[in-house]
Amino acid sequence: MLKKEDYDLLKVKPELTDEEKASIAEYEKAEAEKNKEHMIPKSRFDEVNNAKKDLEARLAAIEKAQKDSEEQRLIEANKYKELYEQAKAEAEGLKPKASIAEESEKVLQSVLESQINEIPEHFRTLVPEGLTTNQKLTWISLNKNVLMKEKGIDIGAGKQGGGSPDIASLTPEELAEAKKHGITAEEYAKFK
Repeated sequence: MLKKEDYDLLKVKPELTDEEKASIAEYEKAEAEKNKEHMIPKSRFDEVNNAKKDLEARLAAIEKAQKDSEEQRLIEANKYKELYEQAKAEAEGLKPKASIAEESEKVLQSVLESQINEIPEHFRTLVPEGLTTNQKLTWISLNKNVLMKEKGIDIGAGKQGGGSPDIASLTPEELAEAKKHGITAEEYAKFK
């Protein structure tokens, strides 16, 4: 089959062979078939056209129902306008309380930080994460005796000074302990 370019060249050629004439005729016939209008039977056209009209009518009914529904929703929304205004007024009244609550939270956060700083560093990871500030403070107060290192008895180690030790400050148990080990009360008081 001829291509369009070959057909155009053969059409302008002054003398054609029988083979070329046959090729041109074949090409023109194929082009005519391509360009032939596609005919639709009237019964099929009427069927499709009626279906289209039916769908358009249904679409119009749906759009009308949506429009009516939207109008009804807007009418009902006006009833809720009063409730909205009341809620807005109530929210305005709560704003001062919210700022007080925010300030209180900041104070509690600083108390929590100071409480955590009092805990030895190697125990700080034991404070549970994911708790509120109040819950953490409660947890620390309940567990502080476990987390904090108890302070030992002050025996005066490293104190400088002279004078005789104060025997009167010894308890009866300490006096008994000194006697048990065979040392005098002055010596025990000196080491105490």
